[in-house]
Amino acid sequence: MESSSKKFKLFFTIITLSASISLIWNVYNTNWTMEQLLNLLIFGILAISCESLPVALPKGGYVTVSYSIFLSSLILFPLGVTLTAMALSGLLIFGKVAVEQPLYKRVFNASQYVISLTVAYTAIYFFKITSFQFDFKSILIYILAALIYMIMNMTIVALVLGFISNKSPLAVWVVNFRWALPNFMALVPLGFLLALLYKNWGPLGLFLLFIPLLISRHAFQLYIDMRENYLDTVEALVQALEAKDKYTSGHSARVGKLAVAIGEAIKMSEEKIEFLKYAAVLHDVGKIGVSEMILNKEGKLIDTEWEAIRSHPVIGQTIIKGIKFLFDIGQVVRHHHERFDGQGYPDGVQGEEIPLESRIIAVADTYDAITSDRSYRKGSTHSEAIAELKRVAGTQLDPKLVEIFCAVVTNEVALEVHAEHVQPALS
Repeated sequence: MESSSKKFKLFFTIITLSASISLIWNVYNTNWTMEQLLNLLIFGILAISCESLPVALPKGGYVTVSYSIFLSSLILFPLGVTLTAMALSGLLIFGKVAVEQPLYKRVFNASQYVISLTVAYTAIYFFKITSFQFDFKSILIYILAALIYMIMNMTIVALVLGFISNKSPLAVWVVNFRWALPNFMALVPLGFLLALLYKNWGPLGLFLLFIPLLISRHAFQLYIDMRENYLDTVEALVQALEAKDKYTSGHSARVGKLAVAIGEAIKMSEEKIEFLKYAAVLHDVGKIGVSEMILNKEGKLIDTEWEAIRSHPVIGQTIIKGIKFLFDIGQVVRHHHERFDGQGYPDGVQGEEIPLESRIIAVADTYDAITSDRSYRKGSTHSEAIAELKRVAGTQLDPKLVEIFCAVVTNEVALEVHAEHVQPALS
């Protein structure tokens, strides 16, 4: 973590210094007139308003409708005007987002806007477009500049998020690109339209289009909110389950954390890791359909009680089928108690016929079950659990995944997982 902090500080310094040099140079070389000052005031106010209404992305970072403001300013005005307006939009935000963002984040945001816009402007400058033109060739160049800006912006953000979270910046970039691309596709045409309206009708035309801009932002926010509502449904299901079984409080969240550690170790994609996390968190949700008396029984279970316990993967699959957002997680939940040798339940599948995610969850689930206290016994130590995993590798569990688990989950990692998930929660 200390290494990541040093990388972030170095990167932060490089970005802010580079942005400061670019901003000062372009401001100095701009021919400032009353018209340019008015342009700065109008576009600065619009950009600040848009930046104060961000939409958070699932993997960190956020998008705003200010992208179209940035683009129209870039193709209308000298670079000094654009950079000044957009730097101010990063620094002078207001409302809830201003409370949540400390000064260093605002400085970083302003700096990466300046750098991204400076690099994007090189495409326009390279093709010697000195004033706003609305012909086919110019539009292609403007689209290229917009694409360069988006790539630069997301690359800088992905790098800093990677340094902070100690994750692959490329993985962060790919996931956020998937979420940001629809926003980009919608706002680039709006940027062109803003430029046309401002050039032909001045501030009045610009403010008339500002309302559709806010509607665009609202639509994207609704999409993200819908996704969050699905995740809230997942959390409610887990909390309902763990309220029934006092001995497994936090178990599902810990299994999710351990399963993700395995997924990252085998280089699963970010999308598949997210899929794995929710499957792991919901793997025991079918126990909602099992009596509390059986779940909390301190003595030995009789055959009928074992049958009730063994039914929970199928019940879990049935429950999850109703949540369309979770895709085929039901299949993963159904098979998380299958054994590698084919002696598991409910279907008796074996080896690699068992879904990879189910095999991963089985390893994480087994480890947490061994190390956690139960109604009928005390939890084992990390070393004892590792020894037991190795003993059942090849029969109960996938031996390759057990080997990977033992390599990546040290005693310190295990203690951290238990400390973070005393209460069930989803990040």
